Amino acid sequence: MREISDIKTHSASEGFKISAKSFYAVSMGFLMLPVLIFAIGYLKPGIAFLSGVIFAGLTIVAVLDSSRDKEGKLIPDKDYIKLPWKYVIAFVVIALVLSFITGVGEFIFTLQDHPFRRAILRDLIDYKWPVIYDYATQSNPEVKDILGFDKGNVAFCYYFAYFMPAALVGKLFGLNAANAMLLIWNAFGMFLTLIGMTKFCRRPSYAVPFVYIFFAGLDALPDLFYVLTHYEAWLWLEGYVPGISYIANFTEYCNVFNQVVPCFLVTLLLLMQKNTRSMALTAGILLAYSPWAVIGILPMAIASLLRREEGCGKGVLAVKNILSPVNILSAAVILAIFGSFYLSNSGAVDYRGFTFSFYSEPLWFIPCYLIFILVEVAPFVLILGKERKKDPVFIAAVLTLLILPFYRISGMNDLTMRGSMPALFLIQVCLASKLTDTCEIRDVPKDKKVRRGLIAFFLVIILMMFPALENMFVIFGSQITGDQSNKENIGSFGNINQAEYTEVIEEQFYVEDYSKTFFFRYLAK
Repeated sequence: MREISDIKTHSASEGFKISAKSFYAVSMGFLMLPVLIFAIGYLKPGIAFLSGVIFAGLTIVAVLDSSRDKEGKLIPDKDYIKLPWKYVIAFVVIALVLSFITGVGEFIFTLQDHPFRRAILRDLIDYKWPVIYDYATQSNPEVKDILGFDKGNVAFCYYFAYFMPAALVGKLFGLNAANAMLLIWNAFGMFLTLIGMTKFCRRPSYAVPFVYIFFAGLDALPDLFYVLTHYEAWLWLEGYVPGISYIANFTEYCNVFNQVVPCFLVTLLLLMQKNTRSMALTAGILLAYSPWAVIGILPMAIASLLRREEGCGKGVLAVKNILSPVNILSAAVILAIFGSFYLSNSGAVDYRGFTFSFYSEPLWFIPCYLIFILVEVAPFVLILGKERKKDPVFIAAVLTLLILPFYRISGMNDLTMRGSMPALFLIQVCLASKLTDTCEIRDVPKDKKVRRGLIAFFLVIILMMFPALENMFVIFGSQITGDQSNKENIGSFGNINQAEYTEVIEEQFYVEDYSKTFFFRYLAK
């Protein structure tokens, strides 16, 4: 990444100054608050108090240490950006509008995953923490037949930490207030991400929100091929080959905002680090929001150790920085709480194996893989590779995207859909920087090769907009025509409205015999 110290500044009357240390502090506060609410609401009082003190203490130490280099020396306060007010206002408006139109809070027509998101928030409001369901409350006979039980209890397990601030507001003021809080909370996370991306572009640019909204692979090409041929392997826009998919930003915001917004912010903080003494806290906190994204961010975290200016040092210093008290303690506490919590429902990942083993003809995986990489990864490597070829973190991100498709976990392959989020975000940060620089070119290059490169670059930019534009068309069109949203198809995991969701809910959200698991036996209330 480019040195943040190269960022241009503006006069005080044009905006406000944001230091890297302040950005880290606010961002970690945003990420840590839901974790603290989870600890207080879900854990036994003594464990909740101890873990809360540890998390708060680690965060304070990490913030204080964020302005020091790998040797512990204070870095001069030159790491900042001054953002003109028009950009601040624009980013706030964009974040709020983007949260609204992607369905956060369900104030507009929503896409396919929102019945689950709405049920999560409602149950966190209506049920005592930890959330325990009684089979007897299921009123739909079809649901009862699928479950096979009419009595007994199951625990709710999922990566729902992002909903905790809104759920707390909902317990006090009701569901409508919780929805408003969720919208504002999500918009704030998006706003922070836009500010962080701006730091890496060296100057304010509307290329940042453009890429943040529209970044995607060239899914328009296989979609066009499907329109012309109607080939059988096509499932949905980003699912044009069996068992593999990288998801467009806008689609992620519409369906799994609870994972993608904190993931992008954590990735930014990792890229901005000046030392490795708090890496386990910075990157590890992502486990509270998306265990899949943690898999994807690990190679980038390891690669960041190789950076000359942001590495861990050499010899004894390297070992000392990596095995710092913050790293050891944060890794232990995060894994103990959230690792054991997710392992309570280990059956949710029983569907797994090498991707080619799910093909009727395993050799068909080869052309499918090559097509997938050509559509999702290759265009951006060609655009950015020359400038970023010496950046170990960029190389790690590309390698991650090349390797992930070889393995499949879950029917839809959450490993590729969510595990790819950190690497794809790094690419879009680089792309936003590239677009910012390109848009400032005033004269048409005389070199034909350069001109062809610019044409190809903007063609990629145009084509990648297709998934977002299609989803916007569905959302706004359905809102205008008054189509019925699916947001109440589930209602509550404790009383499922439509039976078609039952098997997925039972597999992904229910923990049977929860009292025998480590988390619910020793840590939970």
